[in-house]
Amino acid sequence: MKIRFLYRVCTVLVSMLFFHNAMHPGFARESKGRDGDYSAAKSSVAEILDSLVYATYFKDEYFSTSSKMPAKPGFPSHFVPQYSDSVYAARIAALDRKTPFDLVFNEHVRGFIRVYAVDKRNSTAKILGLSKVYFPLFEEHLDRYNVPIEMKYLAIVESALNPTAVSRAGAKGLWQFMYGTGKMYGLESSSFVEDRYDPYKATLAASRHLRDLYKIYGDWFLALAAYNSGPGNVNKAIRRAGGVKDYWAIWDYLPAETRGYVPAFIAVNYIMNYYKEHNIVPVEPGYLYHDIDTLRVSKMLSFEQINETIGVSMQDLQFLNPQYKLGIIPGNDYSSNVLRLPRRHIGQFQRREQEIYAYKSKSVLEREQLLARVQSFESSSPVPVTQFDGTKSVRKVHYVRKGQDLAMIARYYRCEPSEIVRWNNLRNTTLSPGQQLVVFAGDDAISGSAVLSSADTSEGESRIKTAPQPAKKDRLGQHTVQRGETITSIAGAYGMSIDEIAELNGLSGNMSIRPGQKITVSGSEKKVAKNKSSSATARFHKVRKGDTLFSIADRYGVSVGQLTEWNGLVRKKAIQPGQKLRVASR
Repeated sequence: MKIRFLYRVCTVLVSMLFFHNAMHPGFARESKGRDGDYSAAKSSVAEILDSLVYATYFKDEYFSTSSKMPAKPGFPSHFVPQYSDSVYAARIAALDRKTPFDLVFNEHVRGFIRVYAVDKRNSTAKILGLSKVYFPLFEEHLDRYNVPIEMKYLAIVESALNPTAVSRAGAKGLWQFMYGTGKMYGLESSSFVEDRYDPYKATLAASRHLRDLYKIYGDWFLALAAYNSGPGNVNKAIRRAGGVKDYWAIWDYLPAETRGYVPAFIAVNYIMNYYKEHNIVPVEPGYLYHDIDTLRVSKMLSFEQINETIGVSMQDLQFLNPQYKLGIIPGNDYSSNVLRLPRRHIGQFQRREQEIYAYKSKSVLEREQLLARVQSFESSSPVPVTQFDGTKSVRKVHYVRKGQDLAMIARYYRCEPSEIVRWNNLRNTTLSPGQQLVVFAGDDAISGSAVLSSADTSEGESRIKTAPQPAKKDRLGQHTVQRGETITSIAGAYGMSIDEIAELNGLSGNMSIRPGQKITVSGSEKKVAKNKSSSATARFHKVRKGDTLFSIADRYGVSVGQLTEWNGLVRKKAIQPGQKLRVASR
């Protein structure tokens, strides 16, 4: 009996050793080649996957516990299989035969497969569960606009299916829309509603945007590149590549992050079809797509009213209705007056609807006061940076600076950190530089329109800088587009918004411009030149991890060409964290 037992143990050990050796050869010798060129993209993808860990609703307790049984029969439950390049290539070739995308396998794709299948496999298990919430919605809208169904995987690359994801550059939602692009496709942003967080509206906008980009390029990978870095960067790369409209032909000329964008998309396509072969077991959230229903509301309604009357948890309300930033549905005056609930609560809500509207607890009354206060402020001023009401409360918009935290901000505005969390519907206490926070405080807290700067803080004391007021618009004039200029850089030069330029010039779609084109602006070129020359010193930006030339240019309202010229950058030179870049001319 002992001999038979030892024989079986040896057989199992040999089998496991065989699996390890046969399936592992690719990664131990992963090529370093061009990894540096797209390391920023890999870092960004890993950061997005990690965001699921910190978002309240996406913590483990909100997902069903995964089975200890392996996804693939014959594998131990904790075994992490890895395969040779030939296996990956064969599987991706099989997927390629069923899609209009030109799916290929290369070293870059392999690197992203490792991220999803090995390094962040627990997050991938959650994404597989979340796909059952969002993919039916994605497929419906993508099909409506003749966009390939496989484009649903783009939302995983962009946000890891976190509807309230926010990038360092300020892109928001499942589909990571920047403010200007979102406005172009009807996504509104206000103190109450952020349509970019709305899975339904954002998916509709993404479908239209991707369709429009494909009409420009006639190639889905180029459409993906333009979705990530903007049509301007793709057009420039095409010109530098000699006019060839092929993603891999222009790869060398794209921003570093965009070089990793399509490989990440291919890797997600692969892992969503072959997760079982990688022994990943999906874990599911509390609600799936068919468990959710939508209602119209006719009056202002707060999450507290719903929670305290029919018992829907606040976490579920926030997860299903992430577009309501303050936990308030404004009502008939707004177009976004819809409520999504677990299907089992629909009948109860309909039966008790009037009772729910009439319910007034202390927390509900506080919400109503907040709503009335903010509505009053916003209607009285187009730029409500600081306002006063009859109760001596002040509404301020605070712009977070590097090094600031909730406690510091609350201390200077004479309020509690928990109040700032509630006023802004924050899901965690981590703040990002440039983030805007609505703050209500007594009028003795800070006088005037102010922004607290951590750079000016010393031993508990701080100087308060007056927030810059918007410049008064001058008469209309003409601007001739120069080589390398973008709508963003022109808007910044004239102190205008992208939307104002688009409206003045009837621009829509991707808002592309060309050298020599005449653009109507508010102000004259002479005035702009004077403003530029009056700047005595150049501005500098310290490169952070994940920054790209495109994201820096977009942040400071300049073009990538200008950054390259001012800093003496060569075409293929990557910027490094800690490096100082000039972001404005002398």
